[in-house]
Amino acid sequence: MMNFNHIAGGVAFTGIFSSFNNVNIFEEPEYLFCTIFFSMLPDVDHTKSIIGKVFYPFARWLDRRHGHRTITHSLLVLVCLFVVIYSLESFFFNSSVVTQISILAYSSHIIFDMCTKAGVPLFYPFTTVRCVL
Repeated sequence: MMNFNHIAGGVAFTGIFSSFNNVNIFEEPEYLFCTIFFSMLPDVDHTKSIIGKVFYPFARWLDRRHGHRTITHSLLVLVCLFVVIYSLESFFFNSSVVTQISILAYSSHIIFDMCTKAGVPLFYPFTTVRCVL
C-alpha cells in the first residue's frame, strides 16, 4: 500500500476505534500527528517510503538486515512499542491516550498490509509464514 492509503486508513481506523474509549484524535494536534506518524512507522524498513527517507540510515540498516515487511510488521515490535510508549507516557503524563492512539495507528498499518496478496509475517522472527486476510 502507498503512504497516503496508510495515512487515510490510519486516521479512519484510529478515529473510529479510539472513539470507543471517548478519545477524539482531532481534539489535539498532537493526537493527529501521532496517528499519522504511527500509521506510517512500520514502513521505516523501506528506504523509498517517506518515513524511511526521514530515518534513512536506520531504514537502510533495517532493510539490509531484515528486509521490507518483516520485523517492523510483526507483533513483537508492536508489543515492544506498546511497553515503551505506555511506560514513558504513564511516567511523565499519568495518561494513556497517546499510547492508545499510537498502537491503534500502528496496528492499522499492519492490518491493511495483511489485506494485500503479500501479507505480513505477523510472528516474525519466530516464523516467516505470512498472514493474509
